[in-house]
Amino acid sequence: MTEFLDDSLKEKLALRLEKEISNQMDEVIRKVRQISKKFSIASKDKKSPFRNVLAVATDSTSSIEVIKNYIRYQVGRNGSSPIWTTPKDKEVFAAALVEDLNNLIQDAQEILQRLRKDIYKGNVLEPYIEDKQNQERLKKDIHLKLAQLYLGYLAREHTALVGESNLNK
Repeated sequence: MTEFLDDSLKEKLALRLEKEISNQMDEVIRKVRQISKKFSIASKDKKSPFRNVLAVATDSTSSIEVIKNYIRYQVGRNGSSPIWTTPKDKEVFAAALVEDLNNLIQDAQEILQRLRKDIYKGNVLEPYIEDKQNQERLKKDIHLKLAQLYLGYLAREHTALVGESNLNK
């Protein structure tokens, strides 16, 4: 992502990216809660199927397409969690999850726009951040990071919902 920047500039860019990503997390968590509620995932399986997806997502060779492929694989796999095929309004959970992951590109674009706006003219990062190829690479990296965070929060949300349902028994 930043092979043309020295270590100091890489750190500055990484810090700015982390700040912008953290500013987007409330929206990402809202999406996680929305899909969890819509598909009532805690009532479909008490054991979370999201840890394995998260492991795939955080692998060093992962990408958005690898994650989506793994999720689609779960739908057809014998013995997979019933969460994946839970239907709601003519859509199954796995398809809705893949759509949410795809839509995170919009969040990544917003983050990139805020980052570009935050880096003023003359800043040493400006030439790098204004390069179109670098923007595309950054957007792709941000999208993957958001997907990883989304899946991590989805795993947490499932665990929390299962715990809450156990308390209400």
